[in-house]
Amino acid sequence: MQLNIQNEYDPLEAVLVHRPGPEIDRLTHDNMVEYLFEDIPYLKRMQEEHDAFCETMRNQGIEVVYLEHLLAELLKDQPEAKKNLVETICTAENVPAIAPDLLDESKVSNDALLDILFTGLTVQEFQDFSGKRVPQTSPNGGMLFGPTPNSYFTRDPAVVVRESVISCKMHYVRRLRETIVTRSILEHHPKFAGHNITYGGSNSPTEDRPFTIEGGDIIILNEEAVLVGVSERTRSETIEVLAQKAFDVGKVKRFYEIPIPSERLFMHLDTVFTIVDHATVVWYPGVMEGIKSIMKFESGSPGEVVRKTEPRNLPKILSDEFGKEVTIIETAGGDEHYASREQRTDGTNVFAVGPRKVIGYDRNERTIAALNKAGIECLNIQGSELVRGLGGPRCMTMPLRRKHI
Repeated sequence: MQLNIQNEYDPLEAVLVHRPGPEIDRLTHDNMVEYLFEDIPYLKRMQEEHDAFCETMRNQGIEVVYLEHLLAELLKDQPEAKKNLVETICTAENVPAIAPDLLDESKVSNDALLDILFTGLTVQEFQDFSGKRVPQTSPNGGMLFGPTPNSYFTRDPAVVVRESVISCKMHYVRRLRETIVTRSILEHHPKFAGHNITYGGSNSPTEDRPFTIEGGDIIILNEEAVLVGVSERTRSETIEVLAQKAFDVGKVKRFYEIPIPSERLFMHLDTVFTIVDHATVVWYPGVMEGIKSIMKFESGSPGEVVRKTEPRNLPKILSDEFGKEVTIIETAGGDEHYASREQRTDGTNVFAVGPRKVIGYDRNERTIAALNKAGIECLNIQGSELVRGLGGPRCMTMPLRRKHI
């Protein structure tokens, strides 16, 4: 697998996704907020919607790669990577003592382990396969470690920038396992051999918490410039560390720090801003028109990052980086009432699969109309269940390769 992402809109050739699975059925009224859901999705319908989404991408000639398939192959074919992954997860979940039992294939098959890594593990389930009593009472509703229902948002654990990878660090502990699993696959699966993790590799403890950053906050303008949102999930301090690593390896020359409200509804930059073609963007005016205090990071002397206040506003920055005046398409065509509604259902979070061609939720009719009016082709999908995790098509994808044109 050749990795190469130089912008947000070149024709997509390969993408990483995760089909929602039984981890969704671990959600209850009592825990759904803890796991960052607004409601409990209907899994069967959710899977149907996700399957249709993936089929839409395949119909565009895109290779759709499933996270769970890669993880299954790693567990089966890479015993050392499997051991390291399970031990790392158990340590992160504060249950290191159960790692030997999870690694004992006479007790837990690789298929069963695959399920556990997504759905979590209850005390009773552990006792059933191990024959052991758990020495302490689980504080997590009878679970030794919980599910990862947000795994279908593959955008957040890692991002490809040019030929390198940024391994992200999740803000919420409930999503930390997604980072660990994705990083393990990128580091050890032969499909990704020969590629470097520029930031956040397993051998880089100084880049761990509290330096949180999530993929939804990272937007690639061109091969030299990246926008990073400072949001509910991404810290300004992280951007400076990330910029230094990127500058050191010659990837990217400019980072722009874009502050957005630290609110759940605007959890990532890509919930209020996406790029659909060269010099054409979609944004939610209720947030983006209020952007102030943009910071710019550039390389100084060796090992130094120069951080300074950017005097230009965002439209001017975008126009300069694109080399032409930027066209801004407003969520719901700028209608304040419907923009608020369609922001809540990820109308702005469209996913470009090629120049002037995007995938979005069909329910966001006014945003679709505004896109169509601007000459953007919309490949619309149903998302009534998928949207319950507060994420759209861009959130559900980790682009691996685009054809640079």
